[in-house]
Amino acid sequence: MSDSIPRPRGKVATYVGLILMSGLACLYFMLTPDYHIKFIVQQVAQQLIVSFFALCLLRLCEFVEELGHKQTRYQNSWVRALNASLDWKKYGFCLLISLLFNWVLPYEKNMSYAVPTVGQTISLTCFCVLFLKVFQLDVLSPAQISEISETNKCNVAHGLAWSYYLGYLKIVLPKLEEKINQYHREYGNVLQQKGKKLYILIPFSCKVLDKLEKVDTNIVFYQNLPELLVDRAGIKSRSYKHSIYLIYDQKKQQPHHCILEYATPLRSLFEMTNDSAAAFSKEQRLDQAKLFYRTLKSILNNVPEVTGSYRLIPYDDDLEGAELGPHFVSEEILKHMRQELTEYPVAEPSNANETDCMSSEPHLMISDDPKPLRSYCP
Repeated sequence: MSDSIPRPRGKVATYVGLILMSGLACLYFMLTPDYHIKFIVQQVAQQLIVSFFALCLLRLCEFVEELGHKQTRYQNSWVRALNASLDWKKYGFCLLISLLFNWVLPYEKNMSYAVPTVGQTISLTCFCVLFLKVFQLDVLSPAQISEISETNKCNVAHGLAWSYYLGYLKIVLPKLEEKINQYHREYGNVLQQKGKKLYILIPFSCKVLDKLEKVDTNIVFYQNLPELLVDRAGIKSRSYKHSIYLIYDQKKQQPHHCILEYATPLRSLFEMTNDSAAAFSKEQRLDQAKLFYRTLKSILNNVPEVTGSYRLIPYDDDLEGAELGPHFVSEEILKHMRQELTEYPVAEPSNANETDCMSSEPHLMISDDPKPLRSYCP
């Protein structure tokens, strides 16, 4: 069994690169027997300078692209966008060394320089390409890695969103109305029409507490819905249940009942930033939380069976320099509940392009004044 498990990659490619560089250096010396060592070193330095400038131009193109995502990905900081596109310390150091070799070593006097042969050009170019590889100067930038991960849908957030849907929401959402009706038969009609769905909190800080009352005192636990028992993965009668909460406004008057819970995979993202083995930064966590919301929203929008049975509530509770009130979460929930009163349910046409859940930046279309998401057009 262990033979089928892939091992971590080693340094073989680096060692082979060093061997090939040595061979190419010897070949270049053989092809240029009439020139001084200073000339050869200077030619190598010039070729490396060209390679560094070419890489910097490519990274500049990426930087311009990332500037368009400065607010959503880099907390409105162009410095972070630059660092994600270009390792300027590494490139600057290597470029400086190459320039020093080129300027400090003077050309030999009275030496005629012929046009390099094809063999000399190929050996020198290949040597410089291998130099970039061996010393890891051609590694992908964080921006490139992020783009590849999103395009190929191999982000942590993408996997968590699909796991959350397939392992939980796909099971409970189709049965939610049945459990609500069962609850009403036993305890009376508590949940009004706007509360007959699952409200899912998605904090971009990924701080998922066990008790919502600790987050906001205007959120009070009321009762649990009847359990949903499902045979799952060898577990007989596995239990799934939801909790009903009372949501109070600032005046503490008539409470609003709703079925409320966190998106539990966000807790995994938060724990990853606290585990050194995961090597997961706070900036990566924020980016992955937004991608999780975008991916989950795209998945659920393309499942007709769960339409109208859920409501995603994304909010950024970790803004730098922003002071959030003690009842920020309850206000966000009530904002969504008020907005639902003026929304018109419109069946959206099926669109194959919507399945690409990594195609655009997430935008939170939530206003203080409730407005319909769509206007009726006869």
